[in-house]
Amino acid sequence: MSDGSDAGRHILILNRFDGEVGCRYTEYVDHATDRVAYLTAAGGRDAVDAALAETVAVVDDLADWAAVSELALGIVRRYGPLDHVVALFERDLEVAAALRELLGVAGPRPAEVERVRDKVTMKELVASAGLRVPRFTDAGSPDRVRRFARETGFPVVLKPRDGSGSQGIHLVHSAASLEETLASPLENYACEEFVDGTMYQVDGVVQGGAVRVLRAFRLLNTCLDYALGDPFGSVACDDPELEKRLAGYAEVVLAALGVRDSVFHLEVFAVGPEAPAAPAVAPVPDATPVPGDYDDLVFLEVAARAGGAELPHLWREVYGLDLLEVAARMSLGESLVLPPLAPGGEAAGYLLMPEPPVRPCRVLSTTSLIDRVPEMYAEVLPEPGAVLNGTGGAKETGGRYRFRAGSGRAVELAIRQVIDAYDLDWEPVSGRDAQVFRVAGRAQSTARP
Repeated sequence: MSDGSDAGRHILILNRFDGEVGCRYTEYVDHATDRVAYLTAAGGRDAVDAALAETVAVVDDLADWAAVSELALGIVRRYGPLDHVVALFERDLEVAAALRELLGVAGPRPAEVERVRDKVTMKELVASAGLRVPRFTDAGSPDRVRRFARETGFPVVLKPRDGSGSQGIHLVHSAASLEETLASPLENYACEEFVDGTMYQVDGVVQGGAVRVLRAFRLLNTCLDYALGDPFGSVACDDPELEKRLAGYAEVVLAALGVRDSVFHLEVFAVGPEAPAAPAVAPVPDATPVPGDYDDLVFLEVAARAGGAELPHLWREVYGLDLLEVAARMSLGESLVLPPLAPGGEAAGYLLMPEPPVRPCRVLSTTSLIDRVPEMYAEVLPEPGAVLNGTGGAKETGGRYRFRAGSGRAVELAIRQVIDAYDLDWEPVSGRDAQVFRVAGRAQSTARP
């Protein structure tokens, strides 16, 4: 994949992945040629090969700038200046950018990263390029949110401006529930209209401003539905013409954000052109006309990193490309020759089952379906005795499943078969502290909450 040039580098890697994700740093970087220091979250310590590393510094929280910057400065004082700072997890991109600025290292700086992390900034830029976005506003004050809801109508969505994984999102259906939501701290939040359409996850690689690799996955519901307690299914798109359009669309989005060389994860709605979703910011008068017809597409957000959940596994196991490796090598400025992904071939997909509706809860038993659904090739279930507390996102779930088949339609049928047969027995850990959530599927309690 790489031309093998640029040896003898001094690299700092920020890591929070654990071993299960399969982020293979020792395969991405030759630790015998390059000097590689790690600054890792405690939960990712076992994923780092300390024997091959120059040094490994462990921090409780990679978002703790005081601790991270002090450790990074200590690495520089002891081992010398850095050539690169690498971060592959979305929430670490800002920290990596700030470290580059602090240490004088080449690569994206905070202003560049803000464009792909701050949901208000990115929507302003994408709308200014002539693409449709949901109507939105900075939720800087309760009165601004109330005014926006009155003008837009319900439902509205409140979300962290720099959030990921659908964490901290509120779907508000009425003025009364809006007041309840506004009673909670909503620091650094955005508010936007709810878009009713088919949502796609689009993963790929852009080089020199051109999309070289792309696969689109149609969602059977949305990330927000999953956060609210429904199963989450994602199925490879069977429409090569749509994927071709999405490649052109992604190029326009990424150009608007100044992203020319990166792995990316794009989320977009396909809607009818008459749907009530219009740009919140008018295109600038001298903007270059948008090539292609994208009136039926509504931008949600994009990230300059590989997709999360089961997507890294699907890309490696079904499509034969490690997007985390591509992201690492591009971050190091390496020249990549990417294998083409021919249209057709196998289709992939995944399913996340939500945690039970009362949390925290203890898992008593689960039912394996690995031998009952031929298209499902991998299954990760919580162990009996595991405590689920609602903070696991796409990793600590009621069950994770990966699929491969001859078509996306076959994958979707297999996903629905798993949802119908899914069974998990649990009990509340503490009735006094338990919170009740809406959840779909058959996650049954053997005890009364």
